[in-house]
Amino acid sequence: MRKKIAVAAISVAMLGMAGVGNAASQGDASTARKVPIDPSIGVPHLVRGQVSTIPAPSGGYPGRAVSVAECPDGEVLTGGGANVTAGSSRADLYQLTSSQPISGQKWWAFATNMDSGNSGTLHSYAICAKVISVHTFSN
Repeated sequence: MRKKIAVAAISVAMLGMAGVGNAASQGDASTARKVPIDPSIGVPHLVRGQVSTIPAPSGGYPGRAVSVAECPDGEVLTGGGANVTAGSSRADLYQLTSSQPISGQKWWAFATNMDSGNSGTLHSYAICAKVISVHTFSN
């Protein structure tokens, strides 16, 4: 069986932070090394998905909404998340019921609303990075 694994260059961002952290710990920020970060080499970035309205409940069922954030072609999903904003001070009536990766390039979120007088919003986020190499392994 052959498996393909996409590798993204996330360590570039950490290298840049390490250089700044070193100088700061020595107390002289003027000696910090500047590490140029080229976004074309795989530095992770945030992709915002659509903002979806979570309607008020109807017919005895909670209001429901889905939001999807998708990485651009040529990039891989490295993480993601979602945020629910209540339409009133009754935040306990709104729930993020699922937030997970789907299909390799998308982050999917699902939320419900039991606040009978107000709608809320659901917003998904994907953390994406460019693929810089693909390795194939055989068992």
